[in-house]
Amino acid sequence: MSQTYDFPPKLSPPVYITIFHAPIFAFISLSLKPIASKRNVLCIIIFVQALIPFIYHGRHEPLMHLNIAVLTILYTSKMMIWMKKNYQSSIDSKIKIPSFTASLFNLRPNAVTIPDESKYQRYIDSIKVTDINQVIINHTIKAIIKYVILDLIVEYLRINKPEFSERSYGLRVLDYLRTGRLFIETYTFFYCILFIILVIIAVSISWNITCIIFGIILKPLLSDNVDKNRKREESKSFKTKLKEWLIISIFYTKPLMDKPYFSTGPRDLWSNQWHQIFYQIFIEIGYLPVRNYFKHDITLGRILGTCSVFLLSGLCHDYVAIVTFSHFSLDYTSFFLFHGLLLILWEAVEVKILGRGKDFKDSMGIKVFKMALFLPIAIFTVPLFAEPYVKGLNFYSNLNIYTNLTIWINKNFYAI
Repeated sequence: MSQTYDFPPKLSPPVYITIFHAPIFAFISLSLKPIASKRNVLCIIIFVQALIPFIYHGRHEPLMHLNIAVLTILYTSKMMIWMKKNYQSSIDSKIKIPSFTASLFNLRPNAVTIPDESKYQRYIDSIKVTDINQVIINHTIKAIIKYVILDLIVEYLRINKPEFSERSYGLRVLDYLRTGRLFIETYTFFYCILFIILVIIAVSISWNITCIIFGIILKPLLSDNVDKNRKREESKSFKTKLKEWLIISIFYTKPLMDKPYFSTGPRDLWSNQWHQIFYQIFIEIGYLPVRNYFKHDITLGRILGTCSVFLLSGLCHDYVAIVTFSHFSLDYTSFFLFHGLLLILWEAVEVKILGRGKDFKDSMGIKVFKMALFLPIAIFTVPLFAEPYVKGLNFYSNLNIYTNLTIWINKNFYAI
């Protein structure tokens, strides 16, 4: 009798999560300082890190795989950027790079908002324990309120899920242009908008929780006696560096999710209002290499660099969809390429017709006009982004007490 083998082998969630993190820890152990060799080994580690969730797609709960997929993109992107910087430092000795571990946590360098960099230390030293306590209280209150709203939305989405067409939203829009057939029901469109609101609140809550955790860690560090007269030139201890990093993160960094519903254009949405976790990553991996390749034509380099950023973002989101709920399509690639082309066209109109660049400061009236022009276009594309998620995710609400209690009983009693 032939024996069948299950591949990949079924793993419990703790074992799977442990195996998933093995490559990142291996990479960290080999990148404590700039390397002159072992680059091939590190490239293999990057490939394995991306491959593990891919081969295990559909084998675990979608919500867990969603987090795993996002971490995969974060880890592999940071690895590739560190390899790129390491290669540049091997060519130019003036370029100094930190260890990979130090660069791993520097996710949003453009989000720091210290009013006057020349008074950096004064802003750091002005923070007191009472300020930390107030921050923790404020973020706790906000997190609780947002969580209640979030759970109400999740419960509504769970109960009132509509029927979705198997055909992609983008293809249905093209069908409408050809046949005049309705491409989406009004309620389905509303459902997709509600899901985006859910995402905005969820990301916002994660920032509140992060600030609470950082505040708890910072309190004992801040209560230590600090030498106010220490020389700025002196090397700082790890504790001092950690304290300053936490203060900057809590007090002088923009929220993870700003106000995307007030965006005045595609650049404002993707560079300022939407979460910026992967902004620097896409610039380093997508924009800069392409722009630098076309140095002979600056305009062409910027256009193709912008397209490469949105193409990379779309492919990353499609990877998340494959890993999370085995959704094989190019919905997200289409969505982000559309927004990339929209950004190029939008700024071309502003520069050529209105004579203003991306750094031009608009008046309030112009901002309102641009919001009224851009937001309907952005909202129209929402189903292309939302439908793969709402089709594949099973919404879990703490308000659904009966179902949650039944699941808990089944796991803890009937499984014995």
